[in-house]
Amino acid sequence: MEPAQDDGTSAVTRCLRVPELQHIICDMIRSYLDGLPTLAALACTARVFSEVALDTLWNTQSSLVPLIKCFPANVWEETQDDDDGFRAVTLKAEPNVDDWTRVKLYASRIRVIHLGAPPPGLLRYTGKMMGDAAIVLRKSLGSFPLLPNLQLLKWGQVLVNEAQDLALLQLLLSPSLSLVDVVMKEWSNESAQAVAFTLSEYRKSATQLRSVTFSLPPCATIEAAVRDLGYHQQSLHNMPPEFVAHLSESHSLQRVSIKVDRETTIQILEKARATNGSFFPSLRHISLHIETLKLCEEWLEAVRSPMLDSLALVIDEPAPATALQSFFEGLVQRRLHSGSVHKLRFVSTKAASRMSTKHHITPTTLESLLQLDLTTLQLEPGAPIDVDNAFIERAACAWPNLRTLELGAELRRYNASPRVTLEGLLPLAEHCINLTALALPFMTDASAFRERFDAGKRPVKGLSFGCGPFVLGVGGATINAGSDTFLFSAVVSDLCPGLRSVQTAWGRAGKIERGDLSVGDLDREDRTIEDKWRQIDRFASEMARVRRQERMWVE
Repeated sequence: MEPAQDDGTSAVTRCLRVPELQHIICDMIRSYLDGLPTLAALACTARVFSEVALDTLWNTQSSLVPLIKCFPANVWEETQDDDDGFRAVTLKAEPNVDDWTRVKLYASRIRVIHLGAPPPGLLRYTGKMMGDAAIVLRKSLGSFPLLPNLQLLKWGQVLVNEAQDLALLQLLLSPSLSLVDVVMKEWSNESAQAVAFTLSEYRKSATQLRSVTFSLPPCATIEAAVRDLGYHQQSLHNMPPEFVAHLSESHSLQRVSIKVDRETTIQILEKARATNGSFFPSLRHISLHIETLKLCEEWLEAVRSPMLDSLALVIDEPAPATALQSFFEGLVQRRLHSGSVHKLRFVSTKAASRMSTKHHITPTTLESLLQLDLTTLQLEPGAPIDVDNAFIERAACAWPNLRTLELGAELRRYNASPRVTLEGLLPLAEHCINLTALALPFMTDASAFRERFDAGKRPVKGLSFGCGPFVLGVGGATINAGSDTFLFSAVVSDLCPGLRSVQTAWGRAGKIERGDLSVGDLDREDRTIEDKWRQIDRFASEMARVRRQERMWVE
C-alpha cells in the first residue's frame, strides 16, 4: 500500500496530476487505432484527465461537423444524402448567443485543421456539412473567429458553391494562425474580388503569420492580396515572372519554394539583374526545382540574402562530377563570404547511365563542402557516391553539429561495391553526437568485431549515436552469402542504441522502364537479400531496445 499524504492522495495520484505526464499519456492514447474513443471516454470518466484529454481530442480536426453537432439539437439536423448515401449535417436555424456556449468551449481547443475533399472513410465516420452552414455560421459570428486559437490551416477548396467556400475561408482565417496552406480553384471575377478583400482585411490582424502557401490558377486580384499579406514563406509554382520578380523585393520573405522552367528562369533572372542586389534580400531557405545545374547556379548567384542557410535543390538532369565539384566550390565561396549554409539537399530526378564514369562522385567532388558547418547533408545526384573511410572521418571532424547525413542512399543500384566499412562509421559516432539519421551504402562485413563480441564485450568499445530515435539507411548495400547477420545486428544495435529501423533500397524497385538499356540483374529484386535485411531490421531494432534499457539501468 502506497503511503498517502495528509490530503489522502497516493503517490500515483499525485504523479497523474502533473500536466506534462498527462499530455504524454493522452498523446500515446491518440496514436492507437482506437485512440479517439478512448480519449472521449477518459475525458468523461476521469476528472484529473478531463481537460488534457479534451485538448488532445479536439487539437486536430479534418471536419467542422463534430463542432456543429455541439450546438443544441434544435439548431442542426442530420439526414442521409440521396446521391451518395452519406450522412449530411445542416443547420436548421441561426444559433443564438446561448447556443454558442458549448461550441466555443470546444472550438477554442482546435489548433490544427485540414479541410478539403474528405476521403470516403472520414465521411462515413463524421458525415458531411451541407447547405449554407458556413454562411449561417459566418453571419452569426460576425467579425469573431470561429477557431480563436487555430495555429495551422490546410484548406483545399472543394468549390461546391463559391459563396459557401468564401464564408468558410472567412471563418477559418484566425488571428492566431502561424501557417496557412491553401489550394484554390478558379473563382469568378466577383468572388475573386471578395477573396482579395477578405485577405486584405485579414492582413490587419495576422500578427502571428509566419508561413503562407497559396496554390491557385492565375488570378492577378488574389495574387496581389496574397503578396501583400506580409508573409515569411511562399510557394511559387508556375507563377508569372512579374509576380516572382515583385515578390523578390519583399524584406519579410524568409522561405520560398520555386519550380520553374528554363524560359521563365531567363525572364526572372533578367529582372533580378536589374534590382541592384535586392533579389530576395531576407531569404533563409530556398527550395528550387529546375532543369539543369547551370540554371540552378544562376539562381543562387542572383539571390543576395546574407542570411540564406538552407538549400533544397532539385535538378532534372544529372550533372557530371566535375560540374558538380565546381558548383559546390562556388557555393562554398559565396556562402563563406556572405554567410554559411547549414542545410544542403541536392537531388537529381534522373539517374545517370551505369556505363558513364563521368558522373561518379568522389571525395574530390565533395571536398569543398568540408569548409561548411553543416547540420544536414542529403545528396542523391543520380550517380554513385564513391567515398571511403578516410573521407567519412574528415567529414565527421568537419561537421560536429551534423544531424542528418545521406550519401547516395537512392533506389538505383550500381556495380561498384561501397568502400566505406562498418568500422568507418565509428568516427561519426565519436564526433557527431547529434546525428539522428544516417544513410549511405557500406560494407556489411562485421568480422572485425567478432573477437570482442565473442568475449562478451561491447563490440564498438562504448561509441554510439546515443539513445535518441535513430534511422539507419543502407541504400543498395548487399549481404554476402555466409555473412553472420546476428553479429552484424549486434554491432549495429551497439552503435545505434536508439535504432528505430534499418532501411534498404532492396524491395523498392517499382516498375522498370523498358526503354532503359541498362536494365539488368541490378534492377531485378533479389528476395534473398531483401529477406536478410528484414531479418536484420528485426534483430537490430530489438537488440537496440535492450541496449536502451541497459543504459537506463546504469544511469
